[in-house]
Amino acid sequence: MEEINGELFGDGLVSLGDEGSLESTDTGKQEQNCKLCDNKLCSPRVLSCLHVFCEACIDKLMVNEAGDSLKYDLAVECPLCKQETKVMPGGGAASLPSDYVLTNILDVSAMDQSVVCTCCKSKEPAVARCTDCSHFLCSNCNSAHEFMRCFENHRVVPFDALRSSKEKAAVHKPIFCTRHVGESLKYYCCECEVGACTECLTVDHKVGEHRCERIVDAEPNLRAELRNFIVEANARAVAAGSASARLDDALGDLQRQRDDAESVINEAYHAYKAALERRRDKALEELERLHKERELKVMDLFDRVDKTVQRIDCACKFAARLLRRGDGTEIVMLKKTVASQFARLLEGAPEFDIDYSLEYVTKMDKFDAITEETFGTFRTEATRAEERKRASESSAIVSVASNSHSPAVSVTNAPVFDDFPLGNVRRVTGGVGSMVGVGVPSIGVPGVGPVTGVANSGVLPGVVGVNSVGVGGVSGVPALPSMVEYNLQQLASIAEKEVPPPPHASPAPSFTLAELLAGDLNSPQAYNNLQALAKLGLNTEVNGFGGVGGVGGLGGVGPRGVSPGRPLLTAAEEAALVAPPAPLVRATKATPMHIRFKFGQLGGGKGQFNSPHGFCLGNDEDIIVADTNNHRITVFDKSGTHKFNFGVAGKEEGQLWYPRKVAVVRATGKFVVCDRGNERSRMQIFTKNGHFLKKIAVRFIDIVAGLAVTAEGLIVAVDSVTPTVFILSEEGDLLSWFDCSECMREPSDIAISGKEFYVCDFKGHCVVVFDDEGRFLRRIGCENVTNFPNGIDVSDAGDVLIGDSHGNKFHVAVFSRDGVLVTEFECPYVKVSRCCGLKITSEGYIVTLAKNNHHVLVLNTLYIV
Repeated sequence: MEEINGELFGDGLVSLGDEGSLESTDTGKQEQNCKLCDNKLCSPRVLSCLHVFCEACIDKLMVNEAGDSLKYDLAVECPLCKQETKVMPGGGAASLPSDYVLTNILDVSAMDQSVVCTCCKSKEPAVARCTDCSHFLCSNCNSAHEFMRCFENHRVVPFDALRSSKEKAAVHKPIFCTRHVGESLKYYCCECEVGACTECLTVDHKVGEHRCERIVDAEPNLRAELRNFIVEANARAVAAGSASARLDDALGDLQRQRDDAESVINEAYHAYKAALERRRDKALEELERLHKERELKVMDLFDRVDKTVQRIDCACKFAARLLRRGDGTEIVMLKKTVASQFARLLEGAPEFDIDYSLEYVTKMDKFDAITEETFGTFRTEATRAEERKRASESSAIVSVASNSHSPAVSVTNAPVFDDFPLGNVRRVTGGVGSMVGVGVPSIGVPGVGPVTGVANSGVLPGVVGVNSVGVGGVSGVPALPSMVEYNLQQLASIAEKEVPPPPHASPAPSFTLAELLAGDLNSPQAYNNLQALAKLGLNTEVNGFGGVGGVGGLGGVGPRGVSPGRPLLTAAEEAALVAPPAPLVRATKATPMHIRFKFGQLGGGKGQFNSPHGFCLGNDEDIIVADTNNHRITVFDKSGTHKFNFGVAGKEEGQLWYPRKVAVVRATGKFVVCDRGNERSRMQIFTKNGHFLKKIAVRFIDIVAGLAVTAEGLIVAVDSVTPTVFILSEEGDLLSWFDCSECMREPSDIAISGKEFYVCDFKGHCVVVFDDEGRFLRRIGCENVTNFPNGIDVSDAGDVLIGDSHGNKFHVAVFSRDGVLVTEFECPYVKVSRCCGLKITSEGYIVTLAKNNHHVLVLNTLYIV
């Protein structure tokens, strides 16, 4: 296979041709300029995506607009291809590999300009270059290299010969070992795949342990390997090109499907609109008919009443005239006629009661449900796969049902109510007796699997005689809280293990106390698991800190959960639990935390964030987020439902400009917000409804890294630039402060418990504890356990929870108040970037804010705080 030329064809594939000199390399003038600053590359560094930028430009990428310090714990995102490159902690861009070839190219291109001698201080024009010491030489230094013994065997090449040289060795600098000063790299370690010097062969790459070759001997194999990479990559590029064409076709098909679906939706809408209009017209016609019927009846009654009134009036007038002007004989003669008329009028008088009612009743709730069901749904590739799966399952069920004379199931057409479809209805035919065993709902028990609702249900795997457990109100058992539900899942996962039974137990499989406690009996984790069992309602009672009393057996679950059987604790185990827990040796693997829920995404709308830097919990455990780049404070309830925002972007009083931290005064519910304003930092007070109250001048603070409020209502802020803790009153008076720069490097968060201040040291990989007068008390945590901590909280029980997102996983280490490691948790289910803060809810959930993911995480553990 021929040498790599590096030229690109029009189709983007790399060809394999002859090599040329570095001066005539494929790297053009435009590739010698940095894509960020557009200047000549200076100290070019290579990212993992093989894009090259200036070292200073890469360092600038690691500082964001909100004023954060260098994010050494995060990956650098390439501005061209968006691929991430890991950066060594504390190393910055200088820890990335240098582009040695491009550096040599830049040196060659510099010869076209006026180059001065770099070997001496004379500043004379250079006439040659030494390939061994990599210096440009003036005429005097050139003579010295030629005649002095200390420069013997140095190879000096004049500029004229260097420009026309086709030898690569004439322009390549020697590369020196980073561990042994002055030693050039001459060997290649095949196991470590790195260069090595002579000293390395006696220390890190010993002969016999590592297979090392001279670089000149390993070079052909390395070149062949790179050629193979190019060939494979070209093949992959060809495949990707064909896939791109197919994707382009698929994109067109998707657009057509979208247009077709839109047409169907509009047609369905117009059809439903026409059906509704027809239904409206029929309803109006029916209304008119009902109205006329009742109107005629009322008018007829009105006419009869009017005639009755006239007749009564006539009879009364006649009788009155008879009484007024008639004598006795006349009255006697007419009395019978008058009395008969009055009798007819009084007996035949119509009923005057009017009991007519005409109103129209709508059923909007049913209408919405019917519309939701019948208007239509979307069918995607996922729903088609699910339909195929259900079809296969249904065919199996029908096969079984046909053998057991099960009732026939058919689907009727959608019934129509006045031309308006009400939806599809399943009709089940057959007698009641044929329904036995059909339609029994399954009960999903976390960690166990579906348990069908059949009478006399079976036993959970691995557990002797455990009755079925109703979940969500099944079998008369109320729904379990989320924490208890998770604990049940953990218990069920233990129950699924097949373990040998102890000698005194029945031969049936069961789980032992050792599995239940999941480790050392003296560990706090064992105590926490016992507490979890107590929450499940089992017949377990925790006495004090480690004792367990009132323990029944763990055979079948009885009225309180446990029926007589094998004892839960032996005498030795119960005695071991009485002692206080000993310090935990760090587990090889942290316990996984489950995501209870998360909310938020990048944007400026309702419930969206843009690089939020801080949060806190309110009086009702509301989650209050400082939405930094949206210049606002957003309030959610504890379930993640958006409540309200407040804040208008601006630097004036009452406005918000890159708010970084927020805290709540417990007594009044007021918000304390730290943003930038016109100064580097500013503090403002808002009411619990978000109305501005006052500004507090904090010009002495550079960047607020942590904000908290004491139980007495004092505001505590910590500065990350000059590590200092400031204590202020709500009125804005600076009460006290103390410098903690001698004890820590960069504060990142603060928590207060009683009279103790817990401050995260981001670069010190620990938490430093002070009293309220600034006296150093102790350190908690260390590197590899609390790497780059960025969140802390102290539980009511006194446990210290320290959070970090090093390695793009949110990790929590739990310590006792005196610094003993209790346990560790990790969330492996989501990749996070730069989590800010950590808070514990009253239910034991852990809340954190993933700044670069733009969302809030609420995590669930078996840990009982």
